[in-house]
Amino acid sequence: MEDDDLLRTRTGACQGTVSVALEGELDIATAPLVIDAVVRALAAGPQRLDLDVTALTFCDAAGVHTLLQVRRMCRVHHTGFRLSGVRPGFGRILALLRLTDLLQPPPEPAGVREGVGPTDPLHAASRPSHLPFPARRPLPKESMS
Repeated sequence: MEDDDLLRTRTGACQGTVSVALEGELDIATAPLVIDAVVRALAAGPQRLDLDVTALTFCDAAGVHTLLQVRRMCRVHHTGFRLSGVRPGFGRILALLRLTDLLQPPPEPAGVREGVGPTDPLHAASRPSHLPFPARRPLPKESMS
């Protein structure tokens, strides 16, 4: 089975926005197809890129990494990025990974300094998670021998 049998991309443009729709499975084998489609879309110099994942049937960790890579590519090209068509299950996964910022376009920074791009939340210093950990219980005396 060919990689392009697993994932199809469709690209369309309208008023400064390029839309790249993904249909199928996004994983390590198909990620290059997405990157290639985005590179071609960004070559047109759009103001915004919409990545439509409505028809995405599977996305693993490599696929999520690809989505982050696309967002970074858009930042380098000073192009807005928006992930659209996220189904609830995939949205929950993004929330668990603390990537809900992929779901909405980031606010435009006021007074962007030249040569300084917006910070990437995955690499910015952040506070540690405050997940509750179960209390440690002492081992039963029988097992301490």
